[in-house]
Amino acid sequence: MFESLKAMPADAILRLIKEHAEDPRPEKIDLGVGVYRTAEGETPILASVKKAEQRLLDTQTS
Repeated sequence: MFESLKAMPADAILRLIKEHAEDPRPEKIDLGVGVYRTAEGETPILASVKKAEQRLLDTQTS
């Protein structure tokens, strides 16, 4: 049934995830799909996000 289908190229994001998993360097940072966490397992809120949130709070009218 699927004999005529051609293989699709490997997904770029999945390839990056695999390469990250195989990278032995302890200082590596995974900024791919998912949530960034520090070495302590915390998810920091970026300063730009805090600034955007404050701007929304300051300008909200309803």
